[in-house]
Amino acid sequence: MENLGRSVEAQLLSCMPESLDDVSPIYGSGIYALYYCGSNSLYAEISSPDCRIPVYVGQARPTGVRKGTADEKPDATTLWDRIYEHRQSLSQVYDLDVKDFRVRYLVAIEAFVSIAERVMIRHYRPVWNSIVDGFGNHDPGANRRKDSFRPPWDELHPGRWWSHSDNMPTPSKTSAELSSERIRALLTGRLSEQDVLAIEAEQAEEEDSN
Repeated sequence: MENLGRSVEAQLLSCMPESLDDVSPIYGSGIYALYYCGSNSLYAEISSPDCRIPVYVGQARPTGVRKGTADEKPDATTLWDRIYEHRQSLSQVYDLDVKDFRVRYLVAIEAFVSIAERVMIRHYRPVWNSIVDGFGNHDPGANRRKDSFRPPWDELHPGRWWSHSDNMPTPSKTSAELSSERIRALLTGRLSEQDVLAIEAEQAEEEDSN
């Protein structure tokens, strides 16, 4: 299974990175990796036009396929829809520019997607997967926003309309300052594997409480 995941990862990394704000529609599901290439000092250690270390790794699988109830339609743009959703999120925040992001993506059959995603997250420990939770979250809906904690990612990079304090008034237990400290510690090698796992567990607990 590990070798299978590595094989899909190698194929993804062979793809040329594309500007996140200019990805043409893609048919099918798959895996993708986002890279930061801007001047925000918080990400200085990984910001590079070479796109070597992803800031986020994700997957896109149709709901029906996940539940085993349907085959993916040949004209489905599941992967592109997910990438476009991230583009929209980044275009709304105040301190990041969507033009500073690149994406690699790979259309792959559903059985391989989760394996490859796990392998890449374990390999790279992307900061928005492991240290700052919430970038990949969807709008929880009007009925849940008022009673939900704002995601740590939205505390750090405010601006998404649905996580604004007027819509989601309860702040995350993880402040922007704490997230910044954790990112700097991770990217400069000052966090152990045990530290990262503890942070992931802590943020999963907060997410579950929503």
